[in-house]
Amino acid sequence: MKKVAVVGFGFMGRTHYGAWKKCRGAKVVAICDANLSQLTAKVEGNIKGAADNTAIQKSIRVFDDFVKMLEAGGFDIVDITLPTLLHPKMTIAALKAGYHVLCEKPMALDLKDCDRMLVAAKTAKRQLLIAHCVRFFPENAYVRELVESGKYGKVVAADFTRFIAPPKWSPKGADWFFDEKKSGGVLFDAHVHDADYIAGTFGRPKALTASFHRNARGFVDHTTATFFYKDALITSDSSFAPSASLVWDASGRVFFEKATVYFGPFYKSPLTVYPETGKPFSPKLPRKTGYEAEIEYFLGLVEGRKQKRILTARDARDSIALLVAERRSAVSGKRVVV
Repeated sequence: MKKVAVVGFGFMGRTHYGAWKKCRGAKVVAICDANLSQLTAKVEGNIKGAADNTAIQKSIRVFDDFVKMLEAGGFDIVDITLPTLLHPKMTIAALKAGYHVLCEKPMALDLKDCDRMLVAAKTAKRQLLIAHCVRFFPENAYVRELVESGKYGKVVAADFTRFIAPPKWSPKGADWFFDEKKSGGVLFDAHVHDADYIAGTFGRPKALTASFHRNARGFVDHTTATFFYKDALITSDSSFAPSASLVWDASGRVFFEKATVYFGPFYKSPLTVYPETGKPFSPKLPRKTGYEAEIEYFLGLVEGRKQKRILTARDARDSIALLVAERRSAVSGKRVVV
């Protein structure tokens, strides 16, 4: 039984907490948050029902100091769900202290920090994984399997959209989110999901172009990217511009030579296949959430189990490299070779 410490107990912390509770072979034994009121707060993020708002078990040790928690020990895994700017520092500290680390996305805001995290994991001989949950959601996993199998031929084009109303679920005073130097803005906080999924499913593009829209405050609230492949064109739009009543929409459309696949929360079914011949159908998908699947996968890495390769820390680093290239394209207005 692997013992887990969850660091940061906001929306994503509670989401991971709930996923760990369902994971066989692991148990949350410690929770750390500088703001202890978070331990009893009810949180609701952009995905309804994702956060586990049940009272934490009495046997769980509570800390408000990260360093003291690491020194106290008594666990094998540190799960970091803190603001982006803290990812490198906290991850490296936990690795150096001898723990395996699951860290929320994005990995970091620059490649130097990503590389420092990779070196720390290698030096400590511990597992490091960045929680790119999208690769693990049933709909996305199904599409990836279709791409890998070639069942409907090659991919001709694909389009992914991720629209999120500005978050209101962060604790009061958490204005770090709207500071791009701390959060990376819509590019690093939202678009990174699709950039990582695109790279993991279709491979590294040959080149890309990107453009930004800035709101009246100068904050990038919408980004559009086009990824060029030898035989396919893939686009992605991510936005923090939607009105509050929209909340969230993450959808995808993939055009194969012999079928089209649509998936997303606003379609009639979570995923529908429209074959070139025959009737459209919605396959039965696993009920396990992407959060649960990614945590089970990470536990498999820690335990040294043989399993299909889905994601590595190096993949997460390469996704940040894509974002850096996109930012360069948006600033210069030019196409960038990857």
